[in-house]
Amino acid sequence: MKTATLSTWLGGVMLGLISAAGQAAPWTLDQTLAEAQRYSAALSASRNEARALDAMADSATQLPDPKLKFGIENVPVQGSNDRRFTREGMTMQRVGIMQSYVSHEKRERKAQTLQAQARGVLAKADAVRAALQRDTAQAWLELALAQQGLNMADRLVDETVRQMNVQKASVGAGSASPDSVLALRMTLSAMRDKATLAGRDVQLAQSRLLQLTGQQVEDVQGPLPRYQRLPADVIQLEEAIAHHPEVEAAQREAETAKARSAQSAVAAIPDVDVEVFYAHRAEGYDDMAGVMFTVDLPLFQSRRQDKDYAAEVSRSLQAVDELTLIKREHIAQVQSLVAQYQAAQTLWQRQREEVLPLQHQRLAVLNAQYRSGQSALPALLEARRSVLDSELAANQAEREMARTWAAIQWLIPQELAQ
Repeated sequence: MKTATLSTWLGGVMLGLISAAGQAAPWTLDQTLAEAQRYSAALSASRNEARALDAMADSATQLPDPKLKFGIENVPVQGSNDRRFTREGMTMQRVGIMQSYVSHEKRERKAQTLQAQARGVLAKADAVRAALQRDTAQAWLELALAQQGLNMADRLVDETVRQMNVQKASVGAGSASPDSVLALRMTLSAMRDKATLAGRDVQLAQSRLLQLTGQQVEDVQGPLPRYQRLPADVIQLEEAIAHHPEVEAAQREAETAKARSAQSAVAAIPDVDVEVFYAHRAEGYDDMAGVMFTVDLPLFQSRRQDKDYAAEVSRSLQAVDELTLIKREHIAQVQSLVAQYQAAQTLWQRQREEVLPLQHQRLAVLNAQYRSGQSALPALLEARRSVLDSELAANQAEREMARTWAAIQWLIPQELAQ
């Protein structure tokens, strides 16, 4: 009895889970963006790397750990006292502590370099976030608009199916020729091909969202963003390049190179090791103590430290040049995106405001003429296929416009742009 009850309960739970999965709610754009950011391993890796560099920067300001030194010195290896520890007065058991003293300035410069690297990693994380938001928004818009295209294609296919049923009845009544049904079937097949391609685009967008979010996004909900116009004028977009995450990352790279050159500038400051020891000798001999100092001697500074410093200065200048180059590249990128957007916008407006109305008017006229016997069926079928082609062309232009708009909108991560 208990087994049957447990099986029933488990079956109910599984059915509930399956039903919940099958009835998953559509996703809004904000939900999809948040889920993609949560799912991204690249963002998580960048955050962990930045935390590691910050911890290393804190550690770099501290002195190295002291060293414990112990052992036996001056053990005779020849003569009558060979390998005896208590016969020779110079043999001693020695223990000591040694501390290395690195100058405060050298430690601070190293910490500043690590902190600059951490800021660079965070800037690169912003670049990853911007690209992630752009790709996610493009996939979400692609799914929303591809579904509109599929619905429109299915609607026109259904209208053609209904007409074919009417045409079959007309053939049976003898008021239409049999070849008219064949023509309708050929037209219907071609229109179904178009609908299949529209369904493929929906599936591709869903697959892309699965890749970005780790979730099966079957449908979307909520208002579409206002992609029918640019997020800002061209001048404002070009001015915003200064805050582009890749430009910020290049700026952080320049700061890191500058910090490294500053660190290299003090590399010749000698480190000092201080050792305090106590030596115990055999009975009858006095114990000893002492202190030792070890100092680096930068005798070849012109051939070592100075060369390293010159190399770091050159790298710093290189980073500044690369920053200038990246700014120019992104200004060109903005101009290119704006040109692509304006072209897609023009195509979409022409399809929506000129071509589509004319195609629908032509279809309505031919449909009325066909019903009154003034037009042949092939002309009507060609008009219907033209409407479908124009609708899909307008949908494709709208998707291209929305895709380019998203690339412009998310040049900067959403959190930084607001």
